[in-house]
Amino acid sequence: MKAALSTEHLTVSYDTPQGLVAALRGVSFTLFQDEILGLVGESGSGKSTLALAISRLLDPRRTQVSGKVLIGSRSLYDLSSSNLRHLWWEDIAMVFQSSMNALNPVLSVKDHFADTFLAHRPTMTRTEIRKKTISLLQQVQLSPQVIHSYPHELSGGMKQRVVIALALALDPKVLIMDEPTTALDVVVQHSILAEVAAIQKERHLAVLFISHDFSMVSGLAHRIAVMYAGELVEITKSALATGHSTPHHPYTQGLIQATPQILGGRVRIQGIPGEPPDMSKLNPGCAFWERCSQRLDKCQTLPVPPQNTHTFIRCHLMDSSSSDFSSQSQESQGSSESNGSRGSRGSKEEIAHGR
Repeated sequence: MKAALSTEHLTVSYDTPQGLVAALRGVSFTLFQDEILGLVGESGSGKSTLALAISRLLDPRRTQVSGKVLIGSRSLYDLSSSNLRHLWWEDIAMVFQSSMNALNPVLSVKDHFADTFLAHRPTMTRTEIRKKTISLLQQVQLSPQVIHSYPHELSGGMKQRVVIALALALDPKVLIMDEPTTALDVVVQHSILAEVAAIQKERHLAVLFISHDFSMVSGLAHRIAVMYAGELVEITKSALATGHSTPHHPYTQGLIQATPQILGGRVRIQGIPGEPPDMSKLNPGCAFWERCSQRLDKCQTLPVPPQNTHTFIRCHLMDSSSSDFSSQSQESQGSSESNGSRGSRGSKEEIAHGR
């Protein structure tokens, strides 16, 4: 598989009154062509910061960035401003968090698309722009008549579809979607996910899909990356994401146990005790140490070695004994395993076909 996007030891620190505070800490991963990689984690774990850092959209006056971001073979942070402008939306595009509020209220839908095309492809005629705009709207299941509408005339789901179509306007190779279904009802959410899956498959896009919803992401993505306190603690194949006999990082186990399961017998929903750590006061060891029910003495003080393979679990329990870790994982998830439930998620095929 060929890499569409990769990061190497990506670190982002914000300038605060208390000094520099790291929001991302040595993040390394690879997103392959024709793949959906889901990214999950609690609020404040660094997901949106990662998306902005990958797109080089962070304010350099208030942040410090180190490490590498590669789009194909090109290093994003080595590009000049003019080259970066050409790369945005043509090679990498982004659907922002709360993107329904990103549309200009005084511009019609067709004007939004015209601005995008004329900024990047000034030789396009108005007829070509109109034809391309209608085609994009139809790809996200919107009527051609929507081009005459203003944002206030559209429902939340329609505005979200317009924003997704705008992100696809210049045929990017990499698409970052930062919680694109937030604030939408379940029916509209499922419809948009089906469209995302269909578009990704048709265009062979590399998609980084960011969400809080572990169950939803496990039904959409090919692999799932789990982020905690600015670090990737696990990357797993989606087929194994809710497997109760599969070893997981203790934080991933907590996310699985906190996910309601529609199918199967009765299970107890368990939250993760405690609160995310203060990023300005992290201990040198595992950031999840204080909340972990399986912690070892060394977890607080000994840093967890970085990894950058297709799938991994960054945990000292894996170092001590894989078999012990597997048995502890099964024991902590025993109530769920006894029901043999697949959970509330559907397969990628079910999402793609709207089932």
